[in-house]
Amino acid sequence: MGKPTRTAAQLKAMLLERIEAIPDLAGRTTDVHRCGVMWTETDGEGGPNWTVPVVSDRSLHRTDIARIIRELQMRYDLEED
Repeated sequence: MGKPTRTAAQLKAMLLERIEAIPDLAGRTTDVHRCGVMWTETDGEGGPNWTVPVVSDRSLHRTDIARIIRELQMRYDLEED
């Protein structure tokens, strides 16, 4: 049985809601703000079928944002067009 699906806009909104709830991130622009989510090929074994493109300097990446993305990837698939 597959995971529930969400549109790219819904996934982006869920990510932003969680990211903006982190006090020191309120008002800051992240890769989620810039790029949203996009389709990616899955490994066929339950891996995520969507990702957030990386456009910022990797040295600025935060583990709390990565955890939020991963949690939603494990919970939802991107709806196919």
